[in-house]
Amino acid sequence: MAERARFYPGAVPYADLTFAQWNDMPDGAARRTAHEIADRHGLAVVGLEETGYAGRSHRMALFDRDGMRFALVPGGRPTLGYDAARFQPAPDQVASYAESASEYGLPPLSEYVDAMTSSVRVAEIPAMLVAVEAFDPCEIVLAPDDPRVLELVASAGSRLGGVSMFRSAGGLEVEFDRSGRVVRARVTREVSYDEAMAGLASIGLRTTTPDEWEWACGAGAATLFRWGEDNANDGYPFDYKTGPHRQKNLWGLAIGQDPYRHEATSDRTIVCGGDGGGATCGGSGFFLGWLTLATAYRDTDFGQWLASEDGYADEILTRPVIELN
Repeated sequence: MAERARFYPGAVPYADLTFAQWNDMPDGAARRTAHEIADRHGLAVVGLEETGYAGRSHRMALFDRDGMRFALVPGGRPTLGYDAARFQPAPDQVASYAESASEYGLPPLSEYVDAMTSSVRVAEIPAMLVAVEAFDPCEIVLAPDDPRVLELVASAGSRLGGVSMFRSAGGLEVEFDRSGRVVRARVTREVSYDEAMAGLASIGLRTTTPDEWEWACGAGAATLFRWGEDNANDGYPFDYKTGPHRQKNLWGLAIGQDPYRHEATSDRTIVCGGDGGGATCGGSGFFLGWLTLATAYRDTDFGQWLASEDGYADEILTRPVIELN
């Protein structure tokens, strides 16, 4: 992005704050900006620090809203999508794809990557606050002393001895520490896409658009993945509990880490950050499994199926956004 104009605390609106302007600010001005944003939106500033990811640096700002953590994602006119013609795969990626292509009758590698990623385009993205963790509107967090939790513990009795987690048939899940104390409880329920979006709106939030999700995930990285072009060659993302995909990204977001945890966007036919685990569960090949974490990944068929009457998901993960003013 080319914007280099100065941006001063108190400027209106903060939605116009660009990546370059935010990182060019003197430290004092950045602190004032963060606190002004917090004051305007009823938040608390919980962190302001220099951070880095995949060789790039950034000034990260974190906020708290009733226990939900948000990070500042500056805006601008970034180039999104991926140009598969410039992809130069590593030998192990070529070998992995060749095995998959032979088994499933797939086109040449570049053609396949092009079909499974969004097209290159320039987008207008506002500065916004984006949830650090994905949010599941199907999940209701309960306090350890909630009557439903106490009733479950009392009714289960000796069956809870030594267990770390107990699930009831009604969707109530309770976790215990080694002493048997309840440390986490939640109840899950099935909701539709429309119910999930309405639930976000009811607490003053919305989910990302597909463009905003790409920008939030890749932070402007032009590579296939937000960390580069390569991926591990002896396992699927789910097999690795550490690695660049498990690290928080440049903005400080835990995003695009597990293909089983795809996220809904404002377009109900477009999901990002995974494929529901289809490539991994189906043993499609390591490269295809990792490709689902590409920043611009698009599985059109999967998205359209989820949006159809036949589509089913036991959770609808979203990436909540607080719009800035």
